[in-house]
Parts: sequence; C-alpha cells; structure tokens
Amino acid sequence: GLICYIGDDAEKNGFIPEKKINGKDKLITAGLVNSHTHSYMSLFRNSADDLMFHDWLFGRIMPMEDKLTADDMYYGTQLACLEMIKTGTTAFLDMNIARDAITRAISESGLKATISRGLVGNGRDDEGGKARIEDTLYDMRTYGGNKRLKFMMGPHAIYTTDRGYLELVMEKAAEYKTGINIHLSESVKEIEDCYKEHGCSPVKYLDDMGMFDFHTVAAHCVQLSDEDIEILAKKGVYAATNPISNAKLGNGFARIPDMLDKGVKLCIGTDSAGSNNTLNMFSDMNFICLAHKGNHRSATAVSARQALKMATENGAKALGFENTGILKEGYAADLTVMDMKYPSLQPVNDPVAALCYSASGYEVESVMVDGEFIMENRVIPHMDEERIYFECN
Repeated sequence: GLICYIGDDAEKNGFIPEKKINGKDKLITAGLVNSHTHSYMSLFRNSADDLMFHDWLFGRIMPMEDKLTADDMYYGTQLACLEMIKTGTTAFLDMNIARDAITRAISESGLKATISRGLVGNGRDDEGGKARIEDTLYDMRTYGGNKRLKFMMGPHAIYTTDRGYLELVMEKAAEYKTGINIHLSESVKEIEDCYKEHGCSPVKYLDDMGMFDFHTVAAHCVQLSDEDIEILAKKGVYAATNPISNAKLGNGFARIPDMLDKGVKLCIGTDSAGSNNTLNMFSDMNFICLAHKGNHRSATAVSARQALKMATENGAKALGFENTGILKEGYAADLTVMDMKYPSLQPVNDPVAALCYSASGYEVESVMVDGEFIMENRVIPHMDEERIYFECN
C-alpha cells in the first residue's frame, strides 16, 4: 500500500511490479483531500439555493434533515463518495448527524475519511447532547478496525452549543485521544452574537476555553480579526476554508492571503452539496486562486501551488493522516490518475497550473487508495451507480 520507488527505471532498482500501467498522456498526483463536508447532504443538492446563510440553515436545511431516514443518509453518503471518487478525492473530513448509516456507507466506499458526529447540546447534562456523543463512540467502536477511517469529536458551532457542553466534548476528546472538528467564524451574525454574549470573537472564546490545545480543524474561518489570525497560527489550528460555499451563502471571502502570510495551516473543503453545489475539489482549487486574485487585485494573492498544497498535503495532516498527501517514497499510495489528452489541458506546459486553472475534475481516470484501485478506467466496481441514483432520486 506504499509508494516504494519513484524514478525512471524501477526494475533495475529491484522493484518488480505485479501490474504495469501505461502512463502515456497521464498525470499522477497525490489524491485530493476534502477537508470539510457533510456527505449525506448530497440529497439536498440544488434544493436550497439563493438564500442567506441563516435562512438556508435554519429555514431550509434543518427542516429537511429532520425528515431523513437512515436509508436516506446511507444513499446520500454513497452518492457523495461516488462524486468524490470520480473527481479525484481520496480522503475527506465529514460531519454527519447519525450513527452507523453514514459511517457504513463511507466504509464501503474504500475512501479514507475522518468522521465526526455533529454535536449539539446545552449543558453537561443535556440528554440529547450526551446521546450524540454516544453516536460518535458507537461508530468508533464499530468501525475502528477499518484503517482507512479516523474519528474526531464534532461540536457543531458555538451557536448550537454552550460552554458546559463544549467542556464535556473536550473531556471526551481527551479521554478518547481524538481531535476536534468545528464550524468557526462563518458568518457576521455569529461574530456579532459572540461579542454580545461573551465579549470576544468566537476564536478568542474557544482559545480561552482551551479547545485549541487539541488537534483542531476549524471549518470556514471567514470573519477573522488580526488577533484571530495570530491565535490560529500560534495554536496550529487547521483552517478549512470553503471558498465556493462561503461565497454562495453570502458569508464573504476568508482572509486567505493574510493567513498564508501569518503561517496559518490552511486546507480546502467543499462544504456540502447543499451549499456548494458539488463536492469537486478542482472547482474549489480554481476558485480559491481566482477569487482572491480578484478580491485583492493581485495576481499573486494565492498561487496554484499553494492551492494544491492545501488540497493535498495540508488536508491530509488536518485529517490526521500523516503518511499521505505527497508523492514520496514510503508514503501511502493514494493517487489520482488524470487523462491529460483534452483540448483544454494541451499542451501540458505546467501540470500544477493545469490542475488549478484548466481541469474540470472529470478528466480523472483512475483513483488509488493504499495501492488499491477504487476506480480504474472510470469504473468503480464495488459501487452500484444506478442503484445509488435511483435511491437518491
């Protein structure tokens, strides 16, 4: 399952392959890593559009979530995995709303994933909040033998949890040695409400609480002050930016160039298909470069190489997979193989620029995880595409 050798003449260096693949007109890159999504929400694609964030979340999405069955979430997650495989993603960080069904679908996909049950609660004794934590622990116990899966505690956000509940979540993270995955500083309203209730920003609120002493992935991080950026950099928080989702919901543009300058660990997520409306990392790599170049009136604001690093190496580390995200001997063979023989990709003058500025994602021909093809020549043998489409519709 590891990359054994990189070079021009493997067989002379003692590596005899079981199988050879003709790489003519192909590009191999480390598999892409989606650092924030909600896989089951693929069912909500194109059903909650042109709405401001709080109307989108509380008025449209949550009422639909309340009606979902376990089967709904299973097939919605399978659809998400299918889309991610077909667009070159090999690992993702998921926040979900149920035990078993979603994790089972992810487990069956062959992808690597770090999974967090979205945790909502008020107070340490909130029975519903404690039950949601138990969902996380159930999935950890049930699927802990799958080496492609990791788990985190997933407090949803500061506006759906109170301090007592967040302290309980941190205690469980310490007990079970997990990281924490949380939505943070996504909207202006979140910032304003936090100042009214706590007299500080959401970042400062969580830092003072001690959350950033854990391995933390903070999704969005759109509305940040200079002090917030300094805190995230100092504490080594992984900021999972979701550029398309944040723009589409009217939440704005994260201060990506400033965060890069200060050394914040940046990675890229799509958010859900209910807000993006795809899980295609090529789209978000493209948009993060173009949006910030235009917004800052600087063609060097975010480069293709910076975006690709966020979407591979940084994302893998955010998820807790230290041994992937780079094409390097000894690293996991998590690979994306692209067919470059498209007019929009020819001539191949700069492969990295091609990935970020020219590719659509559907040039992906094969995807390998731990040395195993989970898609080869655009065929995913272990997933029933037609059944997935039928069930989701």
